[in-house]
Amino acid sequence: MVVCLSSANKRLPNKRPPLPVLRRRVFVFALTVVVAWLFLKLLLWALPFPQLKDFEQRPYSTRIYDKNGELLQVLPLEEGLRREWYSLQEIPPRIVEVFIAAEDEHFYRHGGIDLQAVVRAFFQNVSEKKTVSGASTITMQLARLVVPRNPEKDVTVAVKIKEAWNALRIEAKLDKDKILELYLNNLPFGLQAEGIGSAARTFFGVPPSELSDAQVHALAVIPRRPAKYNPLQNPLVSYEAAIDIGKQTGFYVEQEQWLDQIAMKSRYVYPMRLPHFVLYVHNQYRLAKKIMPPELKLSVSAALTESAENYVNTQLDLHQQARLSHGAALAIDNVTGQILLWSGGNFENDNSGQIDGVTVRNQSGSTMKPFIYAMALENGFSPSDVLADVPMDFGSGQVYVPLNFNNQYNGPVLMRTALASSLNIPAVYLLYRLGVDNYMDFLEKLGFDSLQKERERTGLSLALGSGEVTLLELVRAFSVFARGGTVPQLSFEADSKEQKIQAEQIFKKDTTAIICDFLCDRRARSLGFGFAQVFNTPYPAIFKTGTSNQFQNIIALGSTSRYTVGVWMGSHTGETVVQETGSSIPAGVVRKILDYLVQENPSGAEHFSLPQDYAKTDVCALSGMMPSAICPAVTQEFVAIMRRQKPAVCNWHCMENGSIRVSYPQEYQRWLGERNNVGNLFFEGTLEILYPKDGAVFVYDASIPNQAQKIRLDCTGSGELAELYVNGEFFQATTQPFMWFVPLQKGKMNLTVLVPSTQEHKSVTIQVN
Repeated sequence: MVVCLSSANKRLPNKRPPLPVLRRRVFVFALTVVVAWLFLKLLLWALPFPQLKDFEQRPYSTRIYDKNGELLQVLPLEEGLRREWYSLQEIPPRIVEVFIAAEDEHFYRHGGIDLQAVVRAFFQNVSEKKTVSGASTITMQLARLVVPRNPEKDVTVAVKIKEAWNALRIEAKLDKDKILELYLNNLPFGLQAEGIGSAARTFFGVPPSELSDAQVHALAVIPRRPAKYNPLQNPLVSYEAAIDIGKQTGFYVEQEQWLDQIAMKSRYVYPMRLPHFVLYVHNQYRLAKKIMPPELKLSVSAALTESAENYVNTQLDLHQQARLSHGAALAIDNVTGQILLWSGGNFENDNSGQIDGVTVRNQSGSTMKPFIYAMALENGFSPSDVLADVPMDFGSGQVYVPLNFNNQYNGPVLMRTALASSLNIPAVYLLYRLGVDNYMDFLEKLGFDSLQKERERTGLSLALGSGEVTLLELVRAFSVFARGGTVPQLSFEADSKEQKIQAEQIFKKDTTAIICDFLCDRRARSLGFGFAQVFNTPYPAIFKTGTSNQFQNIIALGSTSRYTVGVWMGSHTGETVVQETGSSIPAGVVRKILDYLVQENPSGAEHFSLPQDYAKTDVCALSGMMPSAICPAVTQEFVAIMRRQKPAVCNWHCMENGSIRVSYPQEYQRWLGERNNVGNLFFEGTLEILYPKDGAVFVYDASIPNQAQKIRLDCTGSGELAELYVNGEFFQATTQPFMWFVPLQKGKMNLTVLVPSTQEHKSVTIQVN
C-alpha cells in the first residue's frame, strides 16, 4: 500500500548556523567594537584639546623652604588664591583611596564615563523625582575644571553630554594616574584654596602627609559643596557626610572624637618669612622668564637671617637719636656663592619698610677703597710705597679738595696704613694716578652694574664712595679678596655646591693676599680707628667700614676665608645720620654674624693666603725704603722678591752736624708749614706752585669785607727766600715754607713766584668773578 504524506507534515530543515559560525560572528562583532573604540580613542588622542594643554600648564603656588626645611612662604596666585602641586607619589595612598571612594569607586575600570553609575543615577533620580546623583566621574569633574561651565546657564542634558565627551577626550590623552594627579591638585575647596595640598594647609595647617584619617575624610566631602561641608564652619554636617564615605573606607569615629580631631584653635595663617629675599628670588625667575617650581629650597638660614635682623633692629632702637631708622644685612659663602642670609630690613616697619636695603642703591663711602688699592698694586705700585696724606688739590677749572674724616693730615704714610686707617687723600691720589675710566672698568668686572649709570658724571670723589651701589654688589665684590682674585656667581638655591662657571681672575692672588694682610693689621688700623675691640676677632678676618658723604649711610663689610658679610644702616627717606654714630655700629653686627658662622663651621676662618712673589722685609717706617743705619724707626712690609736684589736705601734721613736731618720731598712742604714745630727739616726740589691751580675760578662775595677775602698760595722749592708778584707788582717775600695769603681782585690775577738765589720762577693765572 502506498502512503502519501502531505507537504505540511514534512520536517523543516534547521536554519540555525552551526556553532563555529556563531562564534565567528560574535568575534567579528566584538572585534568591530574594539577597533571602533580604539579608532575613537586614537581620534580623540589626535584631535587638539587646547584647553587641556593650557590647564596642564597653569601656574601653581610655590612652597619656599630655607636650607633647614623650614617653610618660609607659600606664594599666592591671583587674588590671594593658593594652589599647591604635589605629585601623585607625594600624596599619601590613604588620601587617594578616600577620594576615589567618595567620588568615583570605579575610576580605574571605566574610560571616563561610568555606565553603571549612569544607570543607577537615572533610576535614583526617577524614584526620588529629583536629582540625587549626577553620576559624574573623577574624569568628568576634571573636565569641568578644564572647560568650566557657564555659571549663567542651567545644567542641561546637553551640558552633561559635553562634559562626558570632554572626559573621553581627557581619557584618550592622559593615563589614569595623571588624571588623578591633576584632579587632586586642582579641586576647589573654598577659602581661596585649590588642590589637596593647599586644602590641607588652609583647613588644618599641615601638609598632606600629616593629615589624620578624620581630616582626610573631612576634606573629601568639601568639593561637593564647599560652603555646606566646611568642617570649620559646619562640623556636624561634615561629620555625617564623612561617616557615609567611611562605610566604604572602613573609617568611623564618634562625634566627639570627630570634633576634637578636626578642630583648629584659630584659622591657619600662611607664613610670611624673609619677605625681601623671597621677593628677590621671585623676581630672578621673572627676569629669566622661568616658571617657579612647585617647591624651592633656598640656601638661606631663616634662623640666622631673623637673628641678624634682630641685631640690626636692636642697634636701630639704641641709636634712634642718630636718626638711624633702617638697616639691612647680607652674608654669602665665598666658596659656593650661596646666599646664607638676606635681611632687607623690617618689612612691617612703615611705608618704606618694603624697600629692600640689600638691593637699594646708596653711597658706599670708604668701603670702596680696597678696590682702588688692589688696582694700584696691579698697576706698578708697591706695598712699601709711601703715600702723601697732605692737603692736596686735584683738577683745574673745577678744583676738588678732599678732606679726611677728622680734618687731620698725617703726612707720609705707608700704603698699608693709608688703607687700614681709611685715609681719604691717599685714596683720591691713587685714583687720580690710575684714571677714573680705568677704575670704572675694574668695577664693572667686579659686578658694580649700578655705577655704569653714573659713568658719565662721576669723578675723583668715586674714591670716597660717592657713587651709589647696592649692598648686594658690595658684599659680592668684597669677597674677591678672600677668594684670591675672583668674584662668585651668587646662588639662592640650597643644592648649589660649587661654582658651575669658571670665575674670571680680576686681581692676582698676590694682590688680594696683600690687601687681606693690610686689612687684618690692627696696628695699621689704629691711626684711623684706634684699637677698636669690634675688629679684634679670635679668628682671621678682614673688615672695611664706610660712611657716605652726607652721613646718610653707614656700612660695614667683613670677611673670613669662607664667609663675607655686609651690613648697611641709614634712612630710606634721606635723613642725615648724626655723624658721631660712626660705622662701628654696623661693624658690630657684622662681627656677631661672623661669630655665628665661624662657630657653626670653624674651618670657615682659616688663615688668609700669603703672597708668593713677595716677602716681608725691614723698611724705613717713614720713607718705605730699605732702612739705612740712621733710620730711627723700622717696620716690616711686603717687598717684591725680585726688588730685594737691588734695594733702594732710604735717602730721607741724613746726618748733618752730628744730628739726623729729615729731607722731605717737596709735596710735604705745605703740610709741614701748618705744623707748629717743623723740627730739623730741609726742603729740596724744583719750584712748583701747589695751590691754586692754573685756570682755577674763584667767586668774589661783595657781602664779605675785602680784607677777609684772601686766597692762600702754597709753593715748594729750594732756597731760603721767595718773592711773590701779583699782576707783575711785587707783593711780598717770605722764607720757607713758601706760603702767602693774597687778597682777591676781580678779573684775572697772575701770580708769579720768584726765587732770587736761583732765578727760578713759576706763574699761574686765576679768574675771580
